[in-house]
Amino acid sequence: MKVIINHDTCEHGGAFADRCLAATIRNPLGHERYCTAEVEDDGRPELTISLILDGQAHTLILHTPAEREAAASDGWLAFAPPAPMPS
Repeated sequence: MKVIINHDTCEHGGAFADRCLAATIRNPLGHERYCTAEVEDDGRPELTISLILDGQAHTLILHTPAEREAAASDGWLAFAPPAPMPS
């Protein structure tokens, strides 16, 4: 399944947006999805989440329930690119 969340067009923010993102990751079809732009059943077993934020798409492919739970717990940080390592 593939889900696109467009936070740029969502009117919610802060803690509400973080809870909504977590609920979408945990149960993509089972709750009100305020910022969801598209849901596609692509026939694949993994869950692909694309988060659009400030015009940039950040995508996670979650293969297992443990990966879903970790991403839901991390919230927005799960989509942040890793910081470069100091030299």
